[in-house]
Amino acid sequence: MSVGPRFRLRALVTSAMALGVLAGSMPLAAAHDKPEEDPRAVAVDGNVDEGMKRACEQAGFDGVPIDKADVGFTGGPAETFLTITEVPAGVEVTGILVKGGPAYNLYEPGERGLPQDPAWEKLRSPLNNGGKIAAISHWFLCGTGAPTETTTPPESTPPPDTTTPPESTTPSESTTPPETTTTGTDTTSPEPDSSGPSSTTSNAGAATTTSQPAVAPAGDTDDLASTGFGAGWLLGLGALLLAGGGALVTLTRKRRTTS
Repeated sequence: MSVGPRFRLRALVTSAMALGVLAGSMPLAAAHDKPEEDPRAVAVDGNVDEGMKRACEQAGFDGVPIDKADVGFTGGPAETFLTITEVPAGVEVTGILVKGGPAYNLYEPGERGLPQDPAWEKLRSPLNNGGKIAAISHWFLCGTGAPTETTTPPESTPPPDTTTPPESTTPSESTTPPETTTTGTDTTSPEPDSSGPSSTTSNAGAATTTSQPAVAPAGDTDDLASTGFGAGWLLGLGALLLAGGGALVTLTRKRRTTS
């Protein structure tokens, strides 16, 4: 059975259409594989120093960087995406800066389809020179009305407590010194020597013997202790000499009278 020219023409047209559809679909698939810039952000070429305190000012946002310790987030440096889930109470976020590769993206809450309040999902860096999404190197959350990302000075160490001086010890009661009893040394007058002379006076038949009192030696005081030395013999000797002298005087007078 022979194929007519009409049939051949129909087959040729069908084949051409199939080839055209196939050729048109290939660029479309390739276009879908290539990532595009995030329409919610504005890509800016250049770099922002991670430690730069003027990062928010450089990006054109009000406020200063907010301490990340007060922010709830996932992802970030060395990853492709960043999701911010929570910000400090009372803070007003003015912008978000996400850096990666040779450029950085600027996000503004409530602008270009980004919600006014978190969560802000899949924030990322711009495309790199290879047409791929660059890994995040660092990011800033700028805002006002919240603690800034500053180094908290160390707490000062309180001065040590001053040592309480020990309580003064109450002096013990003074011991009353014992009463010193001053015992005066009794000076015992030595008894006159029995051999000494004594004067006997007869009065109404009663004989009274009077002994001459002992004379205390010169310089002797009651404060000196008795040494046991008796001065009675000296008194007796004196009395004897006086008696002898008197007798001698009487005898001489008698001789003169007799002659």
